[in-house]
Formats: sequence, C-alpha cells, structure tokens
Amino acid sequence: MRRVFVKIALFAMSLSGIFMYAPFGLSWENFRVVQPLHIVGSILIMLFFMNSFIYRHIRRYFFIKKINSPDGWFLLLAFILVTLSGLYLFLVGNRGGDIFGIISFNIHLFGSFVLAALFLWHIIKAKRQNAQPLALFVAILFSYPSVSYSKITELSLLEIEKKTGVYHSEDWTSSAKCKSCHSEIFKQWSNSNHKHMAGSNPYYMVMETLAGEVEGQEFRKWCMSCHNPSALSLGHPKTTHAMDGNLVGNEHFESGAKTLLNDFKEHGNFRVEEGVSCITCHQIKEAKSKGNASFTLSLDREKYLLEDSKYDLGRWFSEKLINANPKVHKESYSKELYKESRYCASCHDEFHPQNGIKIVSTFQEWEKSPFNNPKDKTKHKSCIDCHMTYMKDGKFAPLRGTSTDGGVIKDDVKVHYFAGSNHFLAGLRDKVHEEQTLQLLRTSAKLDVAIKDGVLEVGVKNVGAGHHLPTGVADFREMWLEVEVKDKDKKLIFSSGKLKSDGNIEEGSRLFQKVFGDENSKPVGLLFWKYKTLLSDTRIPAGERRVEKFELPKGTKKFLHVNVKLNFRIYPQWVTDAVKKVFPVLLDPNVVELASVQKEFK
Repeated sequence: MRRVFVKIALFAMSLSGIFMYAPFGLSWENFRVVQPLHIVGSILIMLFFMNSFIYRHIRRYFFIKKINSPDGWFLLLAFILVTLSGLYLFLVGNRGGDIFGIISFNIHLFGSFVLAALFLWHIIKAKRQNAQPLALFVAILFSYPSVSYSKITELSLLEIEKKTGVYHSEDWTSSAKCKSCHSEIFKQWSNSNHKHMAGSNPYYMVMETLAGEVEGQEFRKWCMSCHNPSALSLGHPKTTHAMDGNLVGNEHFESGAKTLLNDFKEHGNFRVEEGVSCITCHQIKEAKSKGNASFTLSLDREKYLLEDSKYDLGRWFSEKLINANPKVHKESYSKELYKESRYCASCHDEFHPQNGIKIVSTFQEWEKSPFNNPKDKTKHKSCIDCHMTYMKDGKFAPLRGTSTDGGVIKDDVKVHYFAGSNHFLAGLRDKVHEEQTLQLLRTSAKLDVAIKDGVLEVGVKNVGAGHHLPTGVADFREMWLEVEVKDKDKKLIFSSGKLKSDGNIEEGSRLFQKVFGDENSKPVGLLFWKYKTLLSDTRIPAGERRVEKFELPKGTKKFLHVNVKLNFRIYPQWVTDAVKKVFPVLLDPNVVELASVQKEFK
C-alpha cells in the first residue's frame, strides 16, 4: 500500500508542476493554489516518503534481486535533478539575471516531462508490458516545450522580447520609480489618458467587457494589447477594475496616481500597473505602422546595482549610481524611433483582427496629409510635434526646461499630457490637462458663412489637424454644427444642431463622423467591431474645406443675424448613458465649442 501511495504521490507531484506550464492555460486563481501545493507537497513527500522508498527500492531490486535496470537509474537521475533544481528555484529563485536560476528553471521544467515519461516507462516495464510505444508517445507529447513567449496573442501584433522566455510582474518596472528623478513628467503622465487607459477608464471597461460577452472572452485580448499590454503579457485574461488596497477604486477622479504610488510603496513591482506605463512606451525596440499594437517591447535592459531593491535605502543608492553615470540608463529608455509617427501608429491605427477591416486610420490619414512633408521641415509635423508640444494662449509654445530633475535645459521638452481629443476624462483629474487638450482642439478648424438664394452656406475647414477631423474612434466622436438664424427683431427663424432634453443631438443635424454598419447595413451602435460596411463618412481631411447648406424658410427677408458654432463632444450621450448604468457616478461629458462665427446680412 505504501508503494502505491508513493507512486501516486510522485506522479501527482510531476503533474502539478506540468499543469503550471503556460500552454496549459491554468488560470491565476488555480495557479495560486497549485503552486504552493506543488512546492509544499513536493518537500513533504521527499522528506517523509521518497527518500526511504528509494533506499528500500534500490536495496530490494539492485542488491537483493540483482536486477540492474538502466531506465531505473535514469529515473533516479531525473528525480535528483528535478528535486535539486526545484529546491534552487524555491530558495534562490529565477529572476532572469541569474544563470543558475535560468538553468534550474529549464531543468525543472524539462525534467518534469522526462520524469513523468520515465516513471510510466519504468512502472509498465516492471509489469512486463511493452512500454516503449507509450513512453515514446509521452516523451514526444511533453518533452518539447518552447521557451519562446514573444508573441502574446494572435489577436494583436504585440511582441515582447525576454531572454528567459518568462514574464512576471516584476519585469514591468513600476512607473512610480520614475517619479523620483522625473517628477514633472510623472505628474503630467499620471493624470493623462495614457495612464488611465484601462481599469480606471469607465468607457473602456464597459467596452472590453461587452466585447468579451459578445465575441467570447478571448476577444478581450484585442483590446488589451494597446490598452493594457502589461496585464496581457502576464497572461491575465481580462482587465480588472483599478484597486484601492483590497477595494475597487475610483481612479477616474483621482489625480497624481496616488493609488499607483501607494501600491509601489507597499508591494514594489509585484502589483502590475494598468494602462500605458513608462516602460510600455520607453522600452519599445521596434514599431510598425500596421496598428493593433504592432510594436516589439524588450523587458530586458542593463540595470544598475540595487535597482530592483525592495528597500528604500537600496533604491536610493541605485538612484545615486544612475545619476552619477546615467549614460546606460538614458540609452535604454530613449531611442530615435520615438520621434517617428510610425511609433504612435502602432496603436493609433486599428483593424479588425479577424477580417482585416480598417477601423481607425489616423496614421494613414496623416501620411496623405500636407503635414507629412519631410522634404520641407517648415511644413512637416509629426505626431509629437502637435500632441506632445506645450500650448499657451492657443498656440504652440515649446516648453523650455528639463525632463529630468536637475538635468540639462532643453528648448522643447516634450510634455506628457498627450493632448488629443479626450479632454473630458483627463479633466476629471486635472484642469491643466483639460486646458492643454482644449487649446489643441481649438486650433483644428475655422468657419465661414454666406447666404445665397435663400440658402445658408457654412464652410468648415480643417486647418490644424494633420488627419481627418475628427479622427480616432470617429464613430464615437461628435462634431457638429449648431446654427441659429434670427431676424432683425432677434426672433429665431431657423435652428439646427440643438440638444434634446435627453442630451442627444436632434435629428437632421450636420455631424462630421463615421457611421459603421454591419453586413446588413444596419448601424452597429456600441459593437463597433461588427463593422462590415461604411454607412457614411462626413469627416474632413487635413487641409480640406467642407460646405454644409441649410435651406432657410421661404419668405425669409434680409437683415438676418447668423450665429454658427462648431461643437464637439467626446462621447455621444447615448454612449455615456450606457456606461453610467455600470458607473453611475460618472458625469456627462460637456459640449465644447471649437470655433464660431457671427455675421449680419443686410
């Protein structure tokens, strides 16, 4: 009975280790139970059962019965190697920079498969059955695991290079570490939409959850590759809500990344951060303009002594070493690639991962625009020239200062507000962010009006955006004309583009947007990934002018006062209403006036 128990225990010990192997897709909830059971169980089995069993087994068959079984000795050798490598991993670990840890990891991993195969072979052969075919099958099935984990998922183009082939939250250095030397840049980033791209973005959380429910949970990875790449690389199947300790946080109102800083203080790098972190952007080695996270990250870099220390004194000492000779540090975090627009295009273009239909084409729009003119430096503008340049009084005003505390003075510090179109969510945390974005938005368009034969003509010209206006997820952006025409007595005789009582824009208004349809040409609504046919695209390409015509009531006399506004709202009211069912504390996005014109016709 004892021998049967030991054999079962040995096999269970091997299987529990094998099931933790990544291709088996063991969920974190199960992994965190299996791992300690595997470690503790293996130690207990080895101490109280295995040693005495092996001694008696060898004595009985080799010394007494004079049976010399080569596969038995191989089994013993495999068991010793797996045991020793397991002890090393438990007591010392495999942190990526220790060659013995890497060797131990591979011995323990490969050895477990070999041990299971030899164990089956040895048992069945002892029963005088033909073990070779079964053992060979087991060996082929289990003994060729790949240690290359570079491609995260077929739903995106994201690749991560790692010498050990294994990813851990510790590999994703927390952005909180960057604050001590880059305090102003950290402050800007901490309230930006890049930082709050996932768990603290209520709109994103609703959309990822909806995508998972409609298309299957695996489909979430398409979203996560750009919005939450660190979690995706660690095998997390979905984005989780931002946490405040052990409670669900409310980070979309939080400024200064307080939760992140507290997490780092308590947990170090162990608790992976959400969104687009410092590491995400500053460890990109290569980027392509295809979209869908078409970039390659490297989680391996040259680290200074005690850089990963868990103690304040160790981290302080490491920072002093970096500051004393920062060359390696600077080279590992900054590359010429980061100035190129294809760097941004790797996420700011987007296509359906299964049918290839283009959903977002911001980079392609820029490529065809007059802003893409590298032969004339006075006209050429890349993504960062607009979206990472400081603005003051409605104009680009390159910020003179330092990106590193006490560092070299630069004439144009690239700010990390990441001004774009989403002034609303950034504004919930910091009004400076909101104002930077609003200033940029208001450089985008100019209006003109005329009346010809009883028809009001409104010209809208895209003068400032290096892409279509609007761009991005343009099916979820609202840009429209609000028109009022009054007679000489200030009596309203015509209007368009007003908001209804429920907050939605009235029917018949002139909007500049894309409208996606499914295969039956029906609007897809929230399910933008169902896009098969383009129902309409009234956006304005860079440098172009669009004329919208409004027929005035018959009999309209002269002496008219015309007031036209170009309005913008980051999310339609019907989208916000859907999100508020999950996040009832969310406020409604405000309507922003981008441009206006008033004119009297006599």
